[in-house]
Amino acid sequence: MQQRFNAMVKQHQHRVFTLAVYMLRDRAEAEDVTQETYLKLWQRMEKTQEEVKRAWLLQVTRNACIDRIRKRRPQTNEVPEIEDHRDPVFEMEQDQLGKWLKDAITNLKEPYRSLVIFRDVQQHSYLEIAEMLELSLSQVKINLYRARQQLRAKLPKVETT
Repeated sequence: MQQRFNAMVKQHQHRVFTLAVYMLRDRAEAEDVTQETYLKLWQRMEKTQEEVKRAWLLQVTRNACIDRIRKRRPQTNEVPEIEDHRDPVFEMEQDQLGKWLKDAITNLKEPYRSLVIFRDVQQHSYLEIAEMLELSLSQVKINLYRARQQLRAKLPKVETT
């Protein structure tokens, strides 16, 4: 069981952590959520089917992030800054458009934020997203369309040459 668990962690650690960072905008909190998620995986390792684990992991991560956001909501509406790191997850902050996009995604309400992260950032299929968020396929497509419309309205107009 230990080997299967280690393989699952290695296979999905980037997706779980990236989702937590995008949702929480705080690296330390994202690390805590990632640890909580893997603790829950360990506790359910025997009960969870192999093909369902990725969707289950991301759903648990998302729910843990939403819980943390709800707990800190009364404190402030300000979006905290993420430290600048030189790994692929944070390279996008070098570009101003990337920063605007991250801020715009962070300010989307649920489930729009999760939909954009799952589809456009992590490249999940519509079916996987529907399973993770327990929505119908048409609900995923409609809500993703609405989320992208909101993003377009929030982002500044960029001239292309």
